[in-house]
Amino acid sequence: MMLKPTKNVTMDGNFVMRERMSGAINALSISPDNASVVVAGREILKVYNLQKTEVVESLNLRAGSHFNLNYSSNDVKWGNNATKTKIATAATNGAIILWDLNKIGRKEERVITEHSRAVNRICFQPDNGHILLSASQDGTMKCWDFRDPKNTARYRFEGKSESVRDVQFNPVNIYEFAAAFETGTIQKWDMRNPKALYNKKVSAHNGPCLTVDWHPNGKLVASGGRDKTIKVWDMTSDNRRPLYTIRTMASVSRIQWRPGFDNEIASCALLTDSRVHIWDIRRPHIPKYAFDEHDTTPTGFLWLNSIELLSVSKDKWFIRQNIKGSQRSFDLLKRNGVGWNIQGDIAFTIDKSSRNLFVDESLTSKPHHNDSLKNWKRSAPKHTLDEEVIQYIPPQSCGIVHMPLFDFEAFSVFAENYIISSSNVALACDINGELAWKMGRYRTAQTWKIIGMFYSEDPDMEGSIHDDYQLSDTENVEEENKELEESDIQEEEEEERLEENDSNFNMHEEAARSSNEGDSSSLNTSESSFAKNMPSNFNLRLPWKHEPVVMDLFQYYTEQGDVQMCVTLYLVLEKYLNIDSERLEDWFNSYIELLHRFKLWSTATAIIKACKLQNVRERNEDATTINVACNTCFKLVNGTSGGSWACDKCHRLLNPCTICHQTVKGLYAWCQGCNHGGHLNHMRAWFANEKQCATGCGHICVLQPLSTPQPSASTTIETNV
Repeated sequence: MMLKPTKNVTMDGNFVMRERMSGAINALSISPDNASVVVAGREILKVYNLQKTEVVESLNLRAGSHFNLNYSSNDVKWGNNATKTKIATAATNGAIILWDLNKIGRKEERVITEHSRAVNRICFQPDNGHILLSASQDGTMKCWDFRDPKNTARYRFEGKSESVRDVQFNPVNIYEFAAAFETGTIQKWDMRNPKALYNKKVSAHNGPCLTVDWHPNGKLVASGGRDKTIKVWDMTSDNRRPLYTIRTMASVSRIQWRPGFDNEIASCALLTDSRVHIWDIRRPHIPKYAFDEHDTTPTGFLWLNSIELLSVSKDKWFIRQNIKGSQRSFDLLKRNGVGWNIQGDIAFTIDKSSRNLFVDESLTSKPHHNDSLKNWKRSAPKHTLDEEVIQYIPPQSCGIVHMPLFDFEAFSVFAENYIISSSNVALACDINGELAWKMGRYRTAQTWKIIGMFYSEDPDMEGSIHDDYQLSDTENVEEENKELEESDIQEEEEEERLEENDSNFNMHEEAARSSNEGDSSSLNTSESSFAKNMPSNFNLRLPWKHEPVVMDLFQYYTEQGDVQMCVTLYLVLEKYLNIDSERLEDWFNSYIELLHRFKLWSTATAIIKACKLQNVRERNEDATTINVACNTCFKLVNGTSGGSWACDKCHRLLNPCTICHQTVKGLYAWCQGCNHGGHLNHMRAWFANEKQCATGCGHICVLQPLSTPQPSASTTIETNV
């Protein structure tokens, strides 16, 4: 046999070996001596020799043959012991072909065509290569003995399902096998009793079960399904619950236990995920290793040994990869975590596990029994689920600390009771200040008082100040006139006495007289002009531009993160301020988000309505649809544009009045406790004299008036529907 080395093999750091095939590959199988591998697909069926640094093609089983559906393979298996030189393939048309590698010429030895539909999986019996088991899309499983010259099945097993997706022999008890079905069930059969039904049946998955694989100990079976889960089952006990459950990101098409590692299993996806993951069932929430070498989802993989994996895909690549070159998501995990809730409680966790160990064996809970993994008997005592499960929980330190960073109670009280109207600034500031003082927010109360003084307008106070000012000024003018008259008399006497003095005194007299006359005339002029031009609304308070102080106040609360104060203060002083729209939008959006987080829906709606920004007001116009559920069967009602007045499930009227039994199309009042209600007028008339529900359900309903701002949780409310 002539060997032909491949030309398209690449090596990546001795961890990954690739070979480009001539067609898409559906399955592969390894020879018993691990020296060769066979790959099969719709257009390919070749045997390759595995060497340390390369993959060498040794045989093309389809060479010289014309296209035939018998050669379009879904699965391939290499025989063992007496059939170690033979290969079996399962075709898409239901044919099973046995190939003899030592045969001269065409290698095809036998063709079996008993299945009416495609054969999904085939499996040789361990230690006996003459027995082959097949699982078909026609819902049957058949056992073939190649020592029989007839191409008829030795045994036939009916799984009572539309199709059988996978079948595997027990590696310890070679007469037992497990099968995966389209209905999501797993069945265990015994070939020694072919006429009887299955020994055990488990409803494993929500949806088709696509693959199964026996654990080397012969007791556990792993299954994978379209519901994106891998489950491990104990087939020796009567328990119907899985021992372990691994949740993946895609449907699971193939699984296989890792040799030499009893707790690790590999899997690949059916769609969307092109990686091969290796999981530790004791820590199922994150894969231990991951291979990401294929361009599309792998169609098959096998363990060559405990550290090397062979995988194929429809991207035409055959890849041999070492565990040392795999990805370790565990190394990217954060060691610590922290988070807080809206009440200010901070939860933290600190991982104390070793970074080098994925699972610390010293911290796992061991089973109490000492059964051998490979040597076991059916008569061995059956253990409970708690004894079998080994669950690993990483050592962590967790705690919750309350940080007084946010006062939830004060925030809620302020949100529901703050005055946001700008019609009367002084009154709004006074009410808000008193509320803040009662809640112990003294700095906030002081702010409101100061803002109220800045923008208050008291006309009575201004009038009294003006009258006092005018009266005092008149009295001062009269006193000044009296003083002027007395000074004139004194000046006349002084003039008579100074006439007898020399000329120097005369000069001084003339200067003094002219000065006194000027002062007198100026005073008289002031008196007349003051009396005539006195303003009627003159205000003594000096004008003070306090807008910069208010803007500094906004800046302070913004830096403190108190968007509630910023928004409320702006709404109260809206007509006096001019703030850029971007800053206002940030304030309003942040405050509305906080209100929604605390479920203060009514307050959030009021804030949105009070805001003048179009981007904020649009939030009340988005997502205005209210989903209504039937008050009888509680199914969601999918109404049409013309309205829907009957439930699609129970076909009963929606929102019927408990008094008149007609559908309410106007104002509707209902009880949140029993979900019964009716027309508002009917409910008012009923509950005027009664306390219990009109339907006779026994619930005590209390009808609250529409003006009640905050009804309690135990009462009913009136709502427009």
